[in-house]
Amino acid sequence: MKKITKISIQKKAGRYNIDLDNQFAFGVAESVLIKFGLAKGRELDEELIAEIKHNDSIAKALSIALNFLSHSLHTVKQVKQKMSEKEVSESIQDEVVAQLYEQKYIDDLNYAQHYVSTKKIISPKGPNVIKMDLKQAGVSDDDIETALSDYAHEEQIEIAEKLALKSANTYKRESTRAKKQKIVQALATKGFSFDIAETVVDRVITENDDDIELENIKRQAEKSWQRYRNELPSQRIYKTKNSLYAKGYNAELINVVIRELEVSADD
Repeated sequence: MKKITKISIQKKAGRYNIDLDNQFAFGVAESVLIKFGLAKGRELDEELIAEIKHNDSIAKALSIALNFLSHSLHTVKQVKQKMSEKEVSESIQDEVVAQLYEQKYIDDLNYAQHYVSTKKIISPKGPNVIKMDLKQAGVSDDDIETALSDYAHEEQIEIAEKLALKSANTYKRESTRAKKQKIVQALATKGFSFDIAETVVDRVITENDDDIELENIKRQAEKSWQRYRNELPSQRIYKTKNSLYAKGYNAELINVVIRELEVSADD
């Protein structure tokens, strides 16, 4: 048996040093001090000392986890990763996670549902990207599917349409075909299905307005026409046409602007 000969406060708030038989033995959290009723003069056997140390390890790990959770919601996997960074053993992690789950500090389904709700408003994402994010966070497939069930098809269309409008402005000088392709790809990258992306693009771009399409192709054609000004006439036409095909303009419109450029050159 060993006797507690001194209990002193550590510099770190809520921590205490325990001296046994006039020698420092170990440190404990205030909660452990209270739980085991540690006081000067009390005698401890080796089994009890081991139990106290184990409880203190849990208390320290719990403090790490709660501090991490105080900033935002996290999954079980994320909490364990944070404790691993602090070199907490897996057995202690499991005990801490069990306590946190029982006290409702962690709940992967709640995390997933909150994440889905957030991604509808802040930095909008589609279901595919959300699913990948949640899997990476350690959420189970069942919890992911349950959370995504709250992301209605109509909501996806509405959010995708807003993103498509922004992209349409970004690509406003592109051909209709190129613009559609780029917006569909942008929406797919955000996590929306190609079906939704194409549906939304058809709503947002109604053939891009013929006047705007003509204005865009003329701008591109004039640049290419000028670039190839030192070529033979046939090569100048050929290369200008190719550059416009590559940008997604249709043959009929290309022929119209090329004829106009040829007339201007003759004048």
